[in-house]
Amino acid sequence: MATKNNKNSGTKSDVLIMVKCGYGLLITVAELLLFGVLGLCLFWIIHYGGGVAWTQDVSKQFNLHYVLMIGGFIFFNGQAILAYRCFSCCKKIYTKVVHSALFVLAISSVTVGLVAAIQANENSTHFYSLHSWIGLATIGMFALQFLVGFVSFLVLLCCENATAKFRQRLLPTHITFGLIIFGMAIATCLTGLMQTARHRLSGEDNKENYKDLSEQALVINVLGVSILVLGVLITFLIRNNSFKRYATLTIN
Repeated sequence: MATKNNKNSGTKSDVLIMVKCGYGLLITVAELLLFGVLGLCLFWIIHYGGGVAWTQDVSKQFNLHYVLMIGGFIFFNGQAILAYRCFSCCKKIYTKVVHSALFVLAISSVTVGLVAAIQANENSTHFYSLHSWIGLATIGMFALQFLVGFVSFLVLLCCENATAKFRQRLLPTHITFGLIIFGMAIATCLTGLMQTARHRLSGEDNKENYKDLSEQALVINVLGVSILVLGVLITFLIRNNSFKRYATLTIN
C-alpha cells in the first residue's frame, strides 16, 4: 500500500514539474513575442517608413500612430495582463500597482497615437472604416475597464473588509473583460495593418504590390501573425486552470 502511494506521489510530482516547466516556457515565449512585436513594428517603421515625427512630416507623424497603437494596445496591455503571472511571487498590492501603471501607459500611448493620426489626416474624412470603429470601441472599453478596476481593486482597499465580497465577485468579470478588450485590440491592429498594406503596397504610383509579397509585405504579415499568436497564448495562460496554482489571481 505504501509502495502504491509512493508511486502515485512520484507520478504527481512529475506531472507538477512538467506543468511548471510548461508554464515557465509559455510565459517566456509570450514575453519574447511582446518584445518581438514591438521591435518588428519599430523596424518596419524606421526601415520602410523613414521613422517618426510629430508635426514636421505628415507621413512620419502617421508612422507614430502605428508605433504608439501597437505599443499601447499590444505591448503595454499584454504586459499588464501578464503582470499577475510574471510577478506572482510578490505581494498582491505591488502587483496591482505594476498592473495599473502598465495600463496607464497603454491608455496614454493609445491616446497620443489617436491624436497623431487625427492631426496627420486633418484634411481627410475620419472614422469611416471598420478599423476606426473597432479602435474607438476598444479605446472606450479601455477607459471603462481602467476606471472600474482602479476604483474597485485599489480605492476600495481603504474599506478592505467591507468590500471584500464585492471585489471577489467582480474579479472574474474584470479578468474576462480584460481578455475581451485585448481581443478587440488585436482586431484593431490587424485591420489597421491590412488597411495600411492596401495603401502602401497598392502597386500604383511606383509603389510595391502587396500581391508580389515583397519584403515589406512579409514584415507586415509576420507582424500580424505574431500579434494573433499573442492573443491565443495570453488567453491560454490566463484561462488555463493548471497554471492558477502557480499564479493565483486573488483580490488582496
